Amino acid sequence: MIYRIKNAVIAALILLCAQAGAASLSDIQVSNGEQQARITLSFIGEPEYAYSQDGKRTVALDIRQTGVIQGLPLQFSGNNLVKTIRAGTPKDAQSLRLLVDLTENGKTEAVKRQNGGNYTVIFTINADVPPPPPPPVVAKRVESAPRPTEPARNPFKSSDDRLTGVTSSNTVTRPAARWR
Repeated sequence: MIYRIKNAVIAALILLCAQAGAASLSDIQVSNGEQQARITLSFIGEPEYAYSQDGKRTVALDIRQTGVIQGLPLQFSGNNLVKTIRAGTPKDAQSLRLLVDLTENGKTEAVKRQNGGNYTVIFTINADVPPPPPPPVVAKRVESAPRPTEPARNPFKSSDDRLTGVTSSNTVTRPAARWR
């Protein structure tokens, strides 16, 4: 009997120590722009987290913590990359899931930083850069072989003009005299 009570007390202590060592989410900060967003999650204790992209426009953040996060959903307006942050269905009973809905396709990176016993996890989401527009199509002029044409028409000649004949008289022409 004492052996069972002793095991129960040890199991309870292990359970309490495990919960005391678990991280607790203390703050969410969002810096939201058109091409990049940063979501900073602050924790008391070292967090266990994972993230995945459910498609190109939704990022799932799984955090090892129980309970409910107050203040969700967060709605963002304007031409920002992040549209909403909302609670999702967690993968297990010891986790919370945050879903980040994006206005454009994006890629996510995460960095964990420690400051004493506090930790921050910074999720950086960058919008996909659209491919450059295709170069403009320039239609090259196809030059055809020159067509044989008639000589240009004299604009001073009308169609009913007749040829004029020139006759010469018997006048003698002499070179001009030189002066000395």
